[in-house]
Amino acid sequence: MVSKVLQQSTDLKDYMSRIKRRIHEHPELGMQEFATTSLVESELRDMGVEIIPIAEKVGVIGIIRGEKAGKGLVTALRADMDALPIQETADVPDRSKVPGIMHACGHDCHTAMLLGAAKMLVSMKERFSGDVKLLFQPAEETLGGSLYMIEQGALENPKVDHVFGLHGHSSYLVGEIAFRKGPSMASSDFFTVKIRGKSGHGAYPHRSGCDPVLAASNSVMAIQSIITRQIDAIDNVVISVCEIHGGTAKNIIPETVEFAGSVRCQNMETRSSIERRILDVVRGVASSYKCEAELDYQYGVPPLINSPAMTALARGSARKLVGEEQVKTIDFPAMGSEDFSRYLERVPEGVFARLGIAEPGKPAQIFHNGSFVFPEEALPYGAALFVQFVLDVNM
Repeated sequence: MVSKVLQQSTDLKDYMSRIKRRIHEHPELGMQEFATTSLVESELRDMGVEIIPIAEKVGVIGIIRGEKAGKGLVTALRADMDALPIQETADVPDRSKVPGIMHACGHDCHTAMLLGAAKMLVSMKERFSGDVKLLFQPAEETLGGSLYMIEQGALENPKVDHVFGLHGHSSYLVGEIAFRKGPSMASSDFFTVKIRGKSGHGAYPHRSGCDPVLAASNSVMAIQSIITRQIDAIDNVVISVCEIHGGTAKNIIPETVEFAGSVRCQNMETRSSIERRILDVVRGVASSYKCEAELDYQYGVPPLINSPAMTALARGSARKLVGEEQVKTIDFPAMGSEDFSRYLERVPEGVFARLGIAEPGKPAQIFHNGSFVFPEEALPYGAALFVQFVLDVNM
Protein backbone atom coordinates (compact mmCIF):
# COMPACT_ATOMS: atom_id res chain seq x y z
CA MET A 1 0.00 0.00 0.00
CA VAL A 2 1.36 3.43 -0.97
CA SER A 3 1.49 5.83 1.97
CA LYS A 4 -0.84 8.82 1.84
CA VAL A 5 2.10 11.21 2.03
CA LEU A 6 3.88 9.54 -0.89
CA GLN A 7 0.63 9.47 -2.88
CA GLN A 8 0.10 13.19 -2.28
CA SER A 9 3.67 13.84 -3.32
CA THR A 10 3.23 11.72 -6.45
CA ASP A 11 0.20 13.84 -7.33
CA LEU A 12 2.55 16.85 -7.33
CA LYS A 13 5.11 15.26 -9.65
CA ASP A 14 4.05 17.32 -12.66
CA TYR A 15 4.37 20.52 -10.61
CA MET A 16 7.83 19.59 -9.35
CA SER A 17 8.93 18.54 -12.83
CA ARG A 18 7.88 21.91 -14.26
CA ILE A 19 9.85 23.74 -11.57
CA LYS A 20 12.88 21.52 -12.07
CA ARG A 21 12.84 22.07 -15.84
CA ARG A 22 12.63 25.86 -15.50
CA ILE A 23 15.60 25.89 -13.16
CA HIS A 24 17.52 23.34 -15.25
CA GLU A 25 17.13 25.44 -18.40
CA HIS A 26 18.39 28.54 -16.61
CA PRO A 27 21.19 27.41 -14.28
CA GLU A 28 23.08 29.88 -12.11
CA LEU A 29 26.40 29.58 -10.33
CA GLY A 30 26.87 30.01 -6.59
CA MET A 31 25.90 33.42 -5.18
CA GLN A 32 24.45 34.31 -8.59
CA GLU A 33 21.13 32.48 -8.16
CA PHE A 34 19.05 35.61 -8.72
CA ALA A 35 16.43 34.15 -11.07
CA THR A 36 16.19 30.94 -9.04
CA THR A 37 15.69 32.96 -5.87
CA SER A 38 12.96 35.01 -7.56
CA LEU A 39 11.21 31.87 -8.78
CA VAL A 40 11.28 30.23 -5.34
CA GLU A 41 10.00 33.39 -3.64
CA SER A 42 7.17 33.69 -6.17
CA GLU A 43 6.11 30.07 -5.68
CA LEU A 44 6.18 30.36 -1.90
CA ARG A 45 4.13 33.57 -1.93
CA ASP A 46 1.55 31.87 -4.15
CA MET A 47 1.29 29.14 -1.49
CA GLY A 48 0.84 31.72 1.25
CA VAL A 49 4.20 30.89 2.85
CA GLU A 50 5.75 33.61 4.98
CA ILE A 51 9.17 34.71 3.72
CA ILE A 52 11.81 35.94 6.15
CA PRO A 53 13.77 38.78 4.51
CA ILE A 54 17.43 38.22 3.59
CA ALA A 55 19.76 41.19 3.25
CA GLU A 56 21.27 39.88 0.02
CA LYS A 57 19.45 38.96 -3.19
CA VAL A 58 20.20 35.24 -3.21
CA GLY A 59 18.77 32.52 -1.00
CA VAL A 60 15.31 32.17 0.50
CA ILE A 61 14.08 31.47 4.03
CA GLY A 62 10.41 30.53 4.25
CA ILE A 63 8.44 29.56 7.33
CA ILE A 64 5.32 27.45 7.71
CA ARG A 65 3.67 27.52 11.13
CA GLY A 66 2.04 24.32 12.29
CA GLU A 67 -1.36 24.50 13.95
CA LYS A 68 -1.38 21.29 15.98
CA ALA A 69 -0.90 21.54 19.74
CA GLY A 70 2.38 19.97 20.76
CA LYS A 71 6.06 20.50 21.46
CA GLY A 72 6.39 23.58 19.29
CA LEU A 73 9.75 22.52 17.90
CA VAL A 74 11.35 24.19 14.89
CA THR A 75 12.49 22.00 12.00
CA ALA A 76 14.66 23.30 9.15
CA LEU A 77 14.56 21.66 5.72
CA ARG A 78 17.36 22.55 3.32
CA ALA A 79 17.68 22.46 -0.48
CA ASP A 80 20.64 23.81 -2.46
CA MET A 81 20.13 25.83 -5.65
CA ASP A 82 23.45 26.38 -7.44
CA ALA A 83 24.72 24.91 -10.71
CA LEU A 84 28.23 24.12 -11.97
CA PRO A 85 30.55 25.62 -14.63
CA ILE A 86 30.08 22.64 -16.98
CA GLN A 87 28.80 22.48 -20.57
CA GLU A 88 25.75 20.23 -20.75
CA THR A 89 26.01 17.38 -23.25
CA ALA A 90 22.93 15.38 -22.24
CA ASP A 91 20.19 15.17 -24.88
CA VAL A 92 17.24 16.24 -22.72
CA PRO A 93 14.25 18.52 -23.45
CA ASP A 94 15.20 20.97 -20.70
CA ARG A 95 18.86 21.22 -21.70
CA SER A 96 20.68 24.24 -20.25
CA LYS A 97 20.29 27.42 -22.26
CA VAL A 98 23.31 29.00 -20.59
CA PRO A 99 26.62 28.12 -22.30
CA GLY A 100 29.11 26.51 -19.97
CA ILE A 101 26.76 26.19 -16.99
CA MET A 102 24.49 23.31 -16.04
CA HIS A 103 22.87 21.53 -13.10
CA ALA A 104 25.17 18.51 -12.99
CA CYS A 105 24.55 17.62 -9.35
CA GLY A 106 20.77 17.72 -8.98
CA HIS A 107 20.36 20.94 -7.03
CA ASP A 108 17.56 21.98 -9.38
CA CYS A 109 15.73 18.84 -8.31
CA HIS A 110 16.41 19.41 -4.63
CA THR A 111 14.86 22.87 -4.96
CA ALA A 112 11.83 21.46 -6.80
CA MET A 113 11.37 18.77 -4.14
CA LEU A 114 11.42 21.28 -1.29
CA LEU A 115 8.86 23.44 -3.10
CA GLY A 116 6.71 20.34 -3.51
CA ALA A 117 7.11 19.61 0.20
CA ALA A 118 6.13 23.19 1.00
CA LYS A 119 2.88 22.77 -0.94
CA MET A 120 2.09 19.64 1.03
CA LEU A 121 2.97 21.12 4.41
CA VAL A 122 0.81 24.18 3.78
CA SER A 123 -2.12 21.84 3.14
CA MET A 124 -1.61 19.90 6.39
CA LYS A 125 -0.72 22.52 9.02
CA GLU A 126 -3.15 20.88 11.42
CA ARG A 127 -1.00 17.71 11.40
CA PHE A 128 2.17 19.16 12.92
CA SER A 129 3.13 21.48 15.73
CA GLY A 130 5.88 24.06 15.76
CA ASP A 131 7.41 25.76 12.75
CA VAL A 132 9.06 24.52 9.58
CA LYS A 133 11.79 26.70 8.13
CA LEU A 134 12.48 26.20 4.43
CA LEU A 135 16.10 26.94 3.57
CA PHE A 136 16.75 27.43 -0.15
CA GLN A 137 20.52 27.80 -0.07
CA PRO A 138 22.94 29.20 -2.65
CA ALA A 139 26.54 28.17 -3.24
CA GLU A 140 26.78 24.63 -1.92
CA GLU A 141 29.30 23.67 -4.59
CA THR A 142 31.79 26.20 -3.26
CA LEU A 143 31.02 25.04 0.31
CA GLY A 144 30.19 28.55 1.47
CA GLY A 145 26.43 28.81 1.09
CA SER A 146 25.41 27.27 4.40
CA LEU A 147 27.59 29.69 6.36
CA TYR A 148 26.06 32.53 4.38
CA MET A 149 22.55 31.31 5.26
CA ILE A 150 23.51 30.95 8.92
CA GLU A 151 24.82 34.53 8.89
CA GLN A 152 21.48 35.58 7.39
CA GLY A 153 19.73 34.13 10.44
CA ALA A 154 18.54 30.83 8.99
CA LEU A 155 18.89 28.99 12.29
CA GLU A 156 17.52 31.74 14.57
CA ASN A 157 14.28 33.64 15.20
CA PRO A 158 12.83 31.09 15.71
CA LYS A 159 15.76 28.96 16.81
CA VAL A 160 16.00 25.66 14.92
CA ASP A 161 15.82 22.42 16.93
CA HIS A 162 16.22 19.91 14.08
CA VAL A 163 17.64 20.14 10.58
CA PHE A 164 17.14 17.77 7.66
CA GLY A 165 18.62 17.61 4.17
CA LEU A 166 19.04 15.16 1.33
CA HIS A 167 20.96 14.64 -1.89
CA GLY A 168 20.30 12.44 -4.88
CA HIS A 169 22.77 9.57 -5.17
CA SER A 170 23.41 7.12 -7.98
CA SER A 171 24.47 4.27 -5.68
CA TYR A 172 20.79 3.66 -4.95
CA LEU A 173 17.77 2.99 -7.14
CA VAL A 174 14.87 5.39 -7.49
CA GLY A 175 12.60 4.61 -4.54
CA GLU A 176 15.49 3.71 -2.24
CA ILE A 177 16.62 5.98 0.59
CA ALA A 178 19.90 5.55 2.46
CA PHE A 179 21.23 6.73 5.81
CA ARG A 180 24.33 6.57 7.96
CA LYS A 181 24.49 7.60 11.60
CA GLY A 182 27.52 9.38 13.04
CA PRO A 183 30.46 10.48 10.84
CA SER A 184 29.21 10.36 7.26
CA MET A 185 31.16 12.83 5.13
CA ALA A 186 34.57 14.44 5.40
CA SER A 187 35.78 17.89 6.31
CA SER A 188 37.25 19.97 3.49
CA ASP A 189 40.33 22.11 4.10
CA PHE A 190 42.81 23.62 1.65
CA PHE A 191 46.50 24.45 1.72
CA THR A 192 49.10 26.25 -0.35
CA VAL A 193 52.83 25.70 0.09
CA LYS A 194 55.42 28.14 -1.24
CA ILE A 195 58.98 26.86 -1.53
CA ARG A 196 61.53 29.65 -1.85
CA GLY A 197 64.99 28.93 -3.21
CA LYS A 198 67.42 30.79 -5.45
CA SER A 199 67.08 31.24 -9.19
CA GLY A 200 69.91 30.34 -11.53
CA HIS A 201 70.94 28.85 -14.86
CA GLY A 202 69.64 25.36 -15.59
CA ALA A 203 73.09 24.35 -16.82
CA TYR A 204 74.73 25.21 -13.49
CA PRO A 205 72.34 24.18 -10.67
CA HIS A 206 75.24 23.86 -8.22
CA ARG A 207 75.81 27.62 -8.36
CA SER A 208 72.42 28.41 -6.86
CA GLY A 209 72.58 25.46 -4.53
CA CYS A 210 68.91 25.63 -3.51
CA ASP A 211 66.55 24.44 -6.21
CA PRO A 212 62.89 25.01 -5.20
CA VAL A 213 61.62 22.70 -7.96
CA LEU A 214 63.48 19.76 -6.46
CA ALA A 215 62.44 20.75 -2.93
CA ALA A 216 58.79 21.09 -3.96
CA SER A 217 58.79 17.78 -5.84
CA ASN A 218 60.13 15.92 -2.85
CA SER A 219 57.76 17.78 -0.52
CA VAL A 220 54.77 16.61 -2.54
CA MET A 221 55.94 13.02 -2.19
CA ALA A 222 56.84 13.39 1.48
CA ILE A 223 53.42 14.76 2.41
CA GLN A 224 51.92 11.37 1.55
CA SER A 225 54.01 9.85 4.34
CA ILE A 226 51.74 11.70 6.77
CA ILE A 227 48.94 9.37 5.71
CA THR A 228 50.95 6.17 5.55
CA ARG A 229 53.20 6.63 8.58
CA GLN A 230 51.67 9.21 10.92
CA ILE A 231 47.93 8.44 10.80
CA ASP A 232 46.19 5.28 11.99
CA ALA A 233 45.37 3.13 8.97
CA ILE A 234 41.70 2.95 9.98
CA ASP A 235 41.41 6.73 10.33
CA ASN A 236 39.99 8.07 7.05
CA VAL A 237 42.20 10.90 5.77
CA VAL A 238 43.00 12.05 2.23
CA ILE A 239 45.63 14.63 1.30
CA SER A 240 45.66 15.49 -2.39
CA VAL A 241 48.05 17.89 -4.09
CA CYS A 242 46.11 19.19 -7.09
CA GLU A 243 48.10 22.21 -8.28
CA ILE A 244 51.77 22.97 -8.82
CA HIS A 245 53.21 26.13 -10.34
CA GLY A 246 56.77 27.28 -10.91
CA GLY A 247 59.19 28.51 -13.48
CA THR A 248 59.05 30.71 -16.55
CA ALA A 249 61.53 29.04 -18.92
CA LYS A 250 63.03 25.62 -19.56
CA ASN A 251 66.55 26.74 -18.70
CA ILE A 252 65.96 28.87 -15.60
CA ILE A 253 65.77 27.51 -12.08
CA PRO A 254 62.95 29.59 -10.56
CA GLU A 255 63.04 31.57 -7.34
CA THR A 256 59.83 30.01 -6.01
CA VAL A 257 57.52 27.07 -6.59
CA GLU A 258 53.99 26.78 -5.22
CA PHE A 259 51.79 23.75 -4.85
CA ALA A 260 48.32 23.43 -3.37
CA GLY A 261 45.74 20.83 -2.48
CA SER A 262 43.00 19.65 -0.17
CA VAL A 263 42.71 17.70 3.05
CA ARG A 264 39.71 15.52 3.91
CA CYS A 265 39.17 14.07 7.40
CA GLN A 266 36.44 12.22 9.27
CA ASN A 267 37.93 12.71 12.73
CA MET A 268 38.02 16.19 14.28
CA GLU A 269 41.08 15.42 16.40
CA THR A 270 43.01 14.23 13.36
CA ARG A 271 41.82 17.24 11.38
CA SER A 272 43.22 19.63 13.96
CA SER A 273 46.68 18.03 13.67
CA ILE A 274 47.15 18.03 9.88
CA GLU A 275 48.22 21.65 9.48
CA ARG A 276 51.17 21.20 11.85
CA ARG A 277 52.11 17.87 10.26
CA ILE A 278 52.23 19.36 6.75
CA LEU A 279 54.22 22.35 7.96
CA ASP A 280 56.78 20.13 9.69
CA VAL A 281 57.22 17.97 6.58
CA VAL A 282 57.60 20.77 4.03
CA ARG A 283 59.92 22.79 6.24
CA GLY A 284 62.07 19.74 6.85
CA VAL A 285 62.28 18.78 3.19
CA ALA A 286 62.88 22.36 2.06
CA SER A 287 65.63 22.79 4.63
CA SER A 288 67.42 19.71 3.34
CA TYR A 289 67.66 21.47 -0.06
CA LYS A 290 68.66 24.79 1.56
CA CYS A 291 65.26 26.26 0.72
CA GLU A 292 62.53 27.80 2.85
CA ALA A 293 58.87 26.76 3.02
CA GLU A 294 55.74 28.71 3.87
CA LEU A 295 52.30 27.19 4.47
CA ASP A 296 48.92 28.88 4.05
CA TYR A 297 46.24 26.61 5.54
CA GLN A 298 42.54 27.39 5.18
CA TYR A 299 39.88 25.54 7.19
CA GLY A 300 36.68 24.86 5.31
CA VAL A 301 33.64 22.82 6.29
CA PRO A 302 33.79 20.34 9.18
CA PRO A 303 32.96 16.63 8.90
CA LEU A 304 29.27 15.85 8.46
CA ILE A 305 28.11 13.97 11.55
CA ASN A 306 24.53 12.70 11.60
CA SER A 307 22.71 12.52 14.92
CA PRO A 308 22.06 8.84 15.75
CA ALA A 309 18.63 9.73 17.16
CA MET A 310 17.61 11.79 14.13
CA THR A 311 18.98 9.15 11.77
CA ALA A 312 16.82 6.53 13.45
CA LEU A 313 13.79 8.81 13.26
CA ALA A 314 14.40 9.59 9.57
CA ARG A 315 14.82 5.89 8.80
CA GLY A 316 11.41 5.36 10.35
CA SER A 317 9.99 8.12 8.16
CA ALA A 318 11.48 6.47 5.08
CA ARG A 319 10.05 3.07 6.05
CA LYS A 320 6.58 4.58 6.16
CA LEU A 321 7.05 5.81 2.61
CA VAL A 322 8.85 3.00 0.80
CA GLY A 323 8.95 -0.01 3.12
CA GLU A 324 11.75 -1.68 5.05
CA GLU A 325 13.51 -3.26 2.06
CA GLN A 326 13.92 0.06 0.29
CA VAL A 327 15.63 1.75 3.24
CA LYS A 328 19.38 1.22 3.02
CA THR A 329 22.38 1.68 5.28
CA ILE A 330 25.45 3.51 4.02
CA ASP A 331 28.28 1.20 5.06
CA PHE A 332 31.22 3.58 4.87
CA PRO A 333 31.65 7.33 5.33
CA ALA A 334 32.33 9.30 2.15
CA MET A 335 35.47 11.38 1.69
CA GLY A 336 33.56 14.00 -0.25
CA SER A 337 32.32 17.07 1.61
CA GLU A 338 28.96 18.79 1.99
CA ASP A 339 28.39 22.18 3.58
CA PHE A 340 25.23 20.89 5.26
CA SER A 341 27.77 19.98 7.95
CA ARG A 342 27.81 23.62 9.08
CA TYR A 343 24.13 23.38 10.02
CA LEU A 344 24.81 20.18 11.95
CA GLU A 345 27.75 21.86 13.68
CA ARG A 346 25.28 24.34 15.20
CA VAL A 347 22.20 22.11 15.33
CA PRO A 348 23.57 18.63 16.16
CA GLU A 349 20.11 17.04 16.12
CA GLY A 350 19.90 16.64 12.38
CA VAL A 351 20.46 14.20 9.55
CA PHE A 352 21.45 14.18 5.88
CA ALA A 353 19.98 11.44 3.68
CA ARG A 354 20.78 9.99 0.26
CA LEU A 355 17.96 9.66 -2.24
CA GLY A 356 18.24 6.99 -4.91
CA ILE A 357 18.38 8.20 -8.53
CA ALA A 358 19.72 5.12 -10.32
CA GLU A 359 17.46 3.46 -12.91
CA PRO A 360 17.48 -0.28 -13.63
CA GLY A 361 19.31 -1.20 -16.81
CA LYS A 362 20.89 2.23 -17.21
CA PRO A 363 24.49 3.27 -16.45
CA ALA A 364 25.01 5.02 -13.13
CA GLN A 365 24.87 8.80 -13.40
CA ILE A 366 28.19 10.60 -12.91
CA PHE A 367 27.96 13.78 -10.87
CA HIS A 368 29.70 16.92 -12.12
CA ASN A 369 29.61 15.56 -15.66
CA GLY A 370 28.04 17.12 -18.73
CA SER A 371 25.90 14.04 -19.35
CA PHE A 372 24.38 13.95 -15.85
CA VAL A 373 20.60 13.45 -15.73
CA PHE A 374 18.52 13.40 -12.55
CA PRO A 375 15.42 11.25 -13.18
CA GLU A 376 12.21 13.12 -12.43
CA GLU A 377 10.70 9.88 -11.12
CA ALA A 378 12.72 10.45 -7.94
CA LEU A 379 11.13 13.83 -7.18
CA PRO A 380 8.08 12.53 -5.26
CA TYR A 381 10.26 10.43 -2.95
CA GLY A 382 12.37 13.40 -1.90
CA ALA A 383 9.41 15.71 -1.30
CA ALA A 384 7.57 13.01 0.64
CA LEU A 385 10.61 12.37 2.83
CA PHE A 386 10.86 16.06 3.72
CA VAL A 387 7.20 16.04 4.77
CA GLN A 388 7.20 12.71 6.62
CA PHE A 389 10.24 13.80 8.63
CA VAL A 390 8.41 16.94 9.76
CA LEU A 391 5.35 14.93 10.77
CA ASP A 392 7.40 12.39 12.71
CA VAL A 393 9.80 14.75 14.45
CA ASN A 394 6.85 16.74 15.82
CA MET A 395 4.83 13.75 17.05
